[in-house]
Amino acid sequence: MISAPQAAQLLGVDRNTLYRYSYVYDDFPQPVKIGRTVLYDPDTLRAWRRDPAIRKRPADSPSP
Repeated sequence: MISAPQAAQLLGVDRNTLYRYSYVYDDFPQPVKIGRTVLYDPDTLRAWRRDPAIRKRPADSPSP
């Protein structure tokens, strides 16, 4: 498990973008919260980034 700053670095985005992804993309890997610490599974983040079939339409986008 990695911290939010490490997860953002892994995805090549800033921390605010990382948090925005969790609201915009229905299928974005959700973190595990331990107390106030937010942790992400790096393998799940890599899979989400690598496979466009995993990334679904953003939650607020209209259907075709």
